Amino acid sequence: MRAIRYRFIIMEEFTLTYKYILLTLGIVYAKWIVIFLVFPLQVANNHAKRFHWWKYICLPYILWEKLFRHGWERYMLYHVSTIPSCHIRKWIYKSLGSSIERKVVFHFKTEIRCPYKLRLGEGTIIGDSAILDARSGLDIGKNVNLSSNVSIYTLQHDHRDPYFKCTKNSSKSVKIHDRAWLGSNVIVLPGVTIGEGAVCCAGSVVTKNVEPYTVVAGIPAKKVNERPTDLKYSFRGKSCRLY
Repeated sequence: MRAIRYRFIIMEEFTLTYKYILLTLGIVYAKWIVIFLVFPLQVANNHAKRFHWWKYICLPYILWEKLFRHGWERYMLYHVSTIPSCHIRKWIYKSLGSSIERKVVFHFKTEIRCPYKLRLGEGTIIGDSAILDARSGLDIGKNVNLSSNVSIYTLQHDHRDPYFKCTKNSSKSVKIHDRAWLGSNVIVLPGVTIGEGAVCCAGSVVTKNVEPYTVVAGIPAKKVNERPTDLKYSFRGKSCRLY
């Protein structure tokens, strides 16, 4: 009887420990569980912006976003940017409507706004902690190199508006052509086009169009040099990852 009672106590303690482990794992990974469950609705919602008849399917996600005051997508994409697999991150961005060609590399903590309006050409590299604001459309060409902390905006508040709103005048797409290089901490404002092979030096604030093969620097960015026009390099899509 003692042996049976002893075994019963051991099994009870094991069951209790097992429950505590499951509870701990549930708490630790709760955000990923919720992200996984909401993701299909989020994908459907992004495609519904192209096909309006899908909006009825996406009603649960619309209500979900209203619950979080339209902050869920940014919260979800922030956590996705920390996933150690570049391939998984790209797959998620594509599922949400981004047009991403082969050999594109996303480094950690890329922040994307309105991914379904983002287009990236083959071989482009996006550095750590970049902000890609595609709300008014963001088109980045082939073999473009964005260094760490680059911020590209396509929408901003209008300081002339009485209510400080984001008006049509402050909503403009950005286009970056092939083999352009944006150094660390560069800021690109709405409506700017950066020409092929152009270089924006670290810390520049680009407020106007940059001509092809031009080197610009400063605040606001101004031409300081020129770049050779015989560029032939192509990035191979290599990145640091855990596999």
